[in-house]
Amino acid sequence: MSMDKFNDLSRRDFLKLGAAGALAGAPAAYVLAGEHDLPPAGRWDREVDIVVVGSGAAGCSAALFASDAKASVTILEKSFIFGGTTVKSGGVFWIPNNFIMRERGLKDSRHQLLRYLARASFPTLYKPHDETRFGMPENVHKLHGTFFDNAAGVVDRLREMGLKCELEWTFDKKPMPDYNAQLPENYGKSWRTILPTPVDGLKGGASLIHQLRGIIEKRKIPVMMSHRVTRLVVTGSGRIAGVEAENEDGKSLTFKAGKGVIFGTGGFTANPEMCLNFLRGPVLGGCSADTNEGDFVPMATAVNASLGNMNSAWWWSVIVEQALQSKIVPRGIGQIPGDSSILVNAYGKRCVNEKIQYNERTQAHFVWDPVRARYPNHIMLMIYDQSCRDRFADSPIARALGGGLIAEQGTTAAHVISAPSLDILEKKIRTRLGEISHRTGNYQLDDSFTENLRNTVLRYNAFAKAGVDEDFHRGESPVELAFHGDPRGNPGPNVTMRPLSPRGPYYCVLIAGGTLDTNGGPQINSRAEILDYDDQPIPGLYGAGNCVASPAGQGYWAGGATIGLALTFGAIAALNAVKTDMLPATDPSGA
Repeated sequence: MSMDKFNDLSRRDFLKLGAAGALAGAPAAYVLAGEHDLPPAGRWDREVDIVVVGSGAAGCSAALFASDAKASVTILEKSFIFGGTTVKSGGVFWIPNNFIMRERGLKDSRHQLLRYLARASFPTLYKPHDETRFGMPENVHKLHGTFFDNAAGVVDRLREMGLKCELEWTFDKKPMPDYNAQLPENYGKSWRTILPTPVDGLKGGASLIHQLRGIIEKRKIPVMMSHRVTRLVVTGSGRIAGVEAENEDGKSLTFKAGKGVIFGTGGFTANPEMCLNFLRGPVLGGCSADTNEGDFVPMATAVNASLGNMNSAWWWSVIVEQALQSKIVPRGIGQIPGDSSILVNAYGKRCVNEKIQYNERTQAHFVWDPVRARYPNHIMLMIYDQSCRDRFADSPIARALGGGLIAEQGTTAAHVISAPSLDILEKKIRTRLGEISHRTGNYQLDDSFTENLRNTVLRYNAFAKAGVDEDFHRGESPVELAFHGDPRGNPGPNVTMRPLSPRGPYYCVLIAGGTLDTNGGPQINSRAEILDYDDQPIPGLYGAGNCVASPAGQGYWAGGATIGLALTFGAIAALNAVKTDMLPATDPSGA
């Protein structure tokens, strides 16, 4: 990109860029460097080959692979906590043709896996009879192929560096299935989800980040905490020369990146204005790091980066009262635990398969009723009985993926509404919704709620006895059974369903849409280079993880798709910035 583009900005473009900068609270998103790539102050505070922005999975991978290629690296982290959203996550990463598969003689077909990625990522573009790109735009198809070709090699090299990881198993010792294992396009269905091995008493994302940081420290890669990158430094020829960052004392520092700047800063879950303006449905909160405010978006658009996937996220619902207290919640609702438990909307009707994986379930919150002009599922009500509480409160799923929904015996939680009968429960729910209505768009139960709820329970109970959910097919996909876990004494034909008791007490928790994090931002190519409006790389600027437009589109391929993509494209960004090719690609012929 030449500086002529800056000189020829129209008034509309200028205002657009100004608005983007204001969105993140930055006075300007880029600054023009002086002669010989010097910053405006005349000298750089630090000069390295690669500046990595962010310390989550994408940033750590980028830093380690840049270091592997003998480049000098500095990591700038906005927070005082290392690890971004990754450290809060389950830490798993989804890797086709991973080392465990190869040890067992299993091999993914490139052609078939790319078909699955296309079907799950962009279903409205998917063309099953297109054997070349499956209906995908050329760049998306290349991104999918690049992920397939390099993901296993990235993990192999990380293991050589010292990362310890293993296969993720279900409660009954089976390989964790993919999230869309029920789709005919997903021929393999399992064996691809890798879990970081617990280390030093840490597990999940905490173990992953602990291990990656240990390797970073061993390599003496500088990490500068509480340094928020505020602007890109651009040369007269349009190359990204470095960044400006503000430290915790408010001092501005400049960092020269001789070979490239790699962003791995996360999405914009913690930016309410961006969530309102870009996401396709109302969300109340999310589980990302509280520093994920979309800082990269205004900086990238200021240098003419094109955006993509801005209306999407890794969807994950949240408990309403917790989200109203703090938009960034400690954890969200991955799975609705229990069997005698249902989700109903403002009309007292079930509106989704309660057991389907969280990314798909959460999107049901965004359904619009054009007649009543409202989102009837904006807040869903999880209603369950005493049997559900007795048997599932201490289950691993209730504690991990459904934390806070079922209070264990002897404990109380303000967000759990309880009552001796459904009639009294309804009155308490109406009272609670009235108390918070000024913060939920005046969400109230419909007048039809009482009668509909009774009919809903009768219909659900009949399905539970028969073992077949005729409305939402609950319990039919492999991931539902994996997440449900131990049936805990359910004698019925469908272990995910059990009739609600005709007698109380009953319980209710209010649930709303949220995110693990958003996954839209500047577009990248298969080299992890940021693209401009003409689909040309912006020299010296790279991105990976949730701060860029995800190749996954609206899909959640499997548990760990987030971190699998972040690790892979973080490495790809580093190796391309350093101009080296150190990864042995997976056999492209497939199986």
